[in-house]
Amino acid sequence: MKQILSATALIAIFFLATHSTASYVRSPLSTGTPMAWNLTNPGTQEVSNGRITYNLNPAGSDDLPFSEVERALAASFQSWENIPTSEVAFQRGPNTSATVTTNDNVLQIYWLENTTNSGDGLNLAGTLGLTRLTTFTSGARSGEIIDGAIVFNGNQFKWATDGRADAADLQEVATHEIGHLIGLTHSPIGGTTMFPRTGVGRTQGRTLAFDDQIAASVIYPSPGFLQTTATLRGNVRDGNGGNIFGAHVVAVDANGVSVAGGITLQDGSYTIQGLLPGSYNVYAEPTDPLTGAYFSRSDLQSFFSGITTDFQTSRDFPVTLSAGGTTTQNITVSAGAPALDGYFVYDRASGNFFNVGSQVRQGESRALVAVGGPGLPQSGTPLSISGPGITVGPTYFNRLGNGMPSVAIEITVSPDAPVGPRNMIITNGSQRTIVTGGVEILASAAAAPAVVSSANFSNQLAAEALVSVFGQNLAPTTQVAATSPLPTILNGTSIRLRDGAGNERLAPLFFVSPTQINFQIAPGIQTGQTSVTITNSNGDQFSSTVQLNATAPGLFAANGTGKDLAAAVVFRRKANGQESFESLVRFDTASSQFVAIPIDLGPATDQVVLVLFGTGIRFRSSLSAMSYNVGGTTGTPLFAGAQGDFVGLDQINVPLSRNLLGRGLVNVSLTADGKPSNTVTINVK
Repeated sequence: MKQILSATALIAIFFLATHSTASYVRSPLSTGTPMAWNLTNPGTQEVSNGRITYNLNPAGSDDLPFSEVERALAASFQSWENIPTSEVAFQRGPNTSATVTTNDNVLQIYWLENTTNSGDGLNLAGTLGLTRLTTFTSGARSGEIIDGAIVFNGNQFKWATDGRADAADLQEVATHEIGHLIGLTHSPIGGTTMFPRTGVGRTQGRTLAFDDQIAASVIYPSPGFLQTTATLRGNVRDGNGGNIFGAHVVAVDANGVSVAGGITLQDGSYTIQGLLPGSYNVYAEPTDPLTGAYFSRSDLQSFFSGITTDFQTSRDFPVTLSAGGTTTQNITVSAGAPALDGYFVYDRASGNFFNVGSQVRQGESRALVAVGGPGLPQSGTPLSISGPGITVGPTYFNRLGNGMPSVAIEITVSPDAPVGPRNMIITNGSQRTIVTGGVEILASAAAAPAVVSSANFSNQLAAEALVSVFGQNLAPTTQVAATSPLPTILNGTSIRLRDGAGNERLAPLFFVSPTQINFQIAPGIQTGQTSVTITNSNGDQFSSTVQLNATAPGLFAANGTGKDLAAAVVFRRKANGQESFESLVRFDTASSQFVAIPIDLGPATDQVVLVLFGTGIRFRSSLSAMSYNVGGTTGTPLFAGAQGDFVGLDQINVPLSRNLLGRGLVNVSLTADGKPSNTVTINVK
């Protein structure tokens, strides 16, 4: 059975302040004061120049190279920093071996590998990670965060960064924990980064949902954010006027996406800031009374321990919000325990029901989605999914292993269905229950990127060769490597290579852009089937599988197409020992193309050698296993191997026969261990 992991949690210490909380599910002190860092006038040295400083323990994870830990964590912090409407920002400080989670003026991030106990009060048993915060607890700075620590559980869980199905994804979990670090607690909306649970192999939480982004923007707003967005506020009360503490109030947009929500306070009030102007449906729902269900009071902090769950989900209230305005929508709910509830959602990967939402991609047909829980009807068509772009097929009824009834439907999702967390709505007569964000619509899977030789664009590749990958959204912008040795992370993009023997390496990168990356097959990656995983700065991953050979000869052309004039030079040694290099091509600005400079073979006493540049050649079995063909003249090169000065570049020295005199444009090709190269050309005078 595929295990659904008990997700991350936050522990905050010193709950002594006395202010009230406002909106969203922010991390509060025991009396409701929300927590946040002061980025402009900090009371801690962990904030400087408006940035929160974090420190990594160089021991990293036993499951990952430290370079992978660094990359994944950097991408997680960047996800929050990339929110255009939020000022929250981070910087990495020096590595630290400290493992103190209480206030020590160091925001350390580390793994527990041999135990689940931190030694200073944290117990990670059953959780992927914990974030501990220290705050001021009284006075003008009450609620201000002054120290933090993030600890990952390497004792009970395996970690990865490539989305493999048997491990927790570091970037996803770290992005969740950083949400806690900046003052957020768990969100009841499935499909959000701050939802309290995830599953092995899942990576979607790397990408922040609307609820996550709005919350960070409200706490750390960029200039003008609150003036250009809308505020929704009101009270939730029962029919007798009694305040409902702990109702989850949700704003659903016209696409059926649960955009944001908040939890009502003891006086029944709620405030949701940062909503885009427009039309919404708003409803109030109870959290689940059963610990371990989809979202229960146990998923919130101690401030919410006394919340009310014995009321029924309300109807939808349509509201229209305007920029800079505040709209009041009071909600009346019916008191009494709900007759039906959705506790568990069907996981298609394992075929089991768990307390985490389901995921379906745009364009999928007949995807089975289901929910189980007490009181769910066993006839009719009680289950629907919010929003457009979804066609509902047959309905099925069954019971879970614990005897609770379940309802399932087949859905077909249109290729252009709006993405985001959609609601599972179950009705029975006058009552309904909603699994908020129970089905997340994901963007259609990106086509596997094309991975080819940089020289001739063939899919025949060799160890340590120069390679290009073509796709979409590979990097945010274009950037060329400017350091030596080459970086393995460039503009937030990295490429991980994994061979059949389990060797993993990050590829050296020459160039990245949204549609193309040039890199080298990293030394140490063995021949055979190799996975190529590209991760961009947003945490999006694109994967492909290639076959690496010992040799896959490719010749570079001057115009970068793998054909026409060779990217080569001529080496000449005269009878008197004088040596020179001569160009074979020039760029003609009038025609905007490369044109040939004819090779003058000179007198018979001149030794003239064509110096070709290529890739995929250096591991030829022997020099005698190489052959060239220049205009029909054949032989064995004088040299064929690594060029030496440029990473991944190979050089082939071919003597030019005087039989080529006057031939003009001739074809040039190679064979390495029986494998042919592409054909390029030269011009012989």
